[in-house]
Amino acid sequence: MMGISMPGESEGETSSKMEALSTTCLVSLATEAFLQVRAPSFIHVNLDAVVHNVSVLRSLCGPSTRMMGVVKGGAYGSGMMKVVETLLKEGVQELAVATVAEGIYLRKHGITIPITILGNLLACEVLEVTTHSLIPSISWVTALASVSKDTLVYPDGSRLSVAINIDTGMSRYGVQPAHLPDLVQALDDLEVPISSMYTHFQASITEKEKNQKQLEIFLQATEPFKTRPLTRHVAATTGCVQDLGTHLDLIRPGGSITGLSSGADRESVEQFAKCGFRPAFSVVAQPSFFKLLPAGRFIGYDATYETQGEEWIANFTTGWSDGLSRRLSNGDGAVKRVKTGELCPIVGRVSMDSITVRLPEAPEEGEVFQVITDDFDDVTSAVGMARNLGAAVYEMPGNWSTRLPRVFSKNGKIVYICHSLCYEC
Repeated sequence: MMGISMPGESEGETSSKMEALSTTCLVSLATEAFLQVRAPSFIHVNLDAVVHNVSVLRSLCGPSTRMMGVVKGGAYGSGMMKVVETLLKEGVQELAVATVAEGIYLRKHGITIPITILGNLLACEVLEVTTHSLIPSISWVTALASVSKDTLVYPDGSRLSVAINIDTGMSRYGVQPAHLPDLVQALDDLEVPISSMYTHFQASITEKEKNQKQLEIFLQATEPFKTRPLTRHVAATTGCVQDLGTHLDLIRPGGSITGLSSGADRESVEQFAKCGFRPAFSVVAQPSFFKLLPAGRFIGYDATYETQGEEWIANFTTGWSDGLSRRLSNGDGAVKRVKTGELCPIVGRVSMDSITVRLPEAPEEGEVFQVITDDFDDVTSAVGMARNLGAAVYEMPGNWSTRLPRVFSKNGKIVYICHSLCYEC
């Protein structure tokens, strides 16, 4: 994000000053966080970035378009409840998750706004969605037809409401457009109202034409039902970046809420970053041990790395059991030295509980590093790692377990800590 240059300053000088200020804030926050979590590594979730991203998303859609925040998978690895609380404060009107269990979790934590379940409804889930006032997605009427029509009610006595997923090209869940009228009639016969109709784009950020075709199929299929009291939505993160379907009743962003691009290729990331999104997720660490090794020493399991001269080797307590891919071993991955911005290579194997990193010198006491950076760096960011691993961007934060504490910040201050192995996240 570019700053405003002061008189006599170049844009580069202003950018450098902003980066230095950001580094100072991170070091200060991390120093306090290490004292509170009593551990040498933690996940940092910057809620200011979430607020900023909601503002960006609103700028990408029409003034009357509402927002359904998708917070499945623990808000894509960041931690569900604090992200949800932030979304509610920012006026987000609806939520969506992947599973009934996630919806129940939100209800048990006091969330009362509409919650849509994006996974296809099964007969064994009907009782739970009615009991907890959830809106299930359906592609056929099978699950609802398996129970008595009289039981399809919420605790307040209102009828169960559903979302219809329409398959316009993804070819996973979803009713075929030609069969949509029959499904609507079957729901009418069961006296089940339709909350929304939606579809999901298949193609990437760089393939707008393919998603445009899906949008056209969706609009044609849903045109006969526009007069009904239901909402239509198609624009998840990719659609928001492409400005496809952002004029409909809702947008349905997920990863972009925490600043995650839906694609890892350079062109997709450039288009995503150009919108102004900021990553909220990072992994911050201090060395748990370090030493100066002579030349000819082998490091880690299977001796896959040999020191070429005297080398400073540091251990960090993040491994594949936490969520760091084992494929980042031996120079394919790196950590960022916050003080200098240097990238320090991971040497030897990423093991279950730790990584070994080659440093240019002995680290200072209390020095701060980032294992995943909250930016779009080619190596250390979520998008950079995903590109290098041939993985999905959402895997990079989404695979992290609860073993590392999660530290949530607002206005540069710690506002909440979810300690290690605390599942209330």
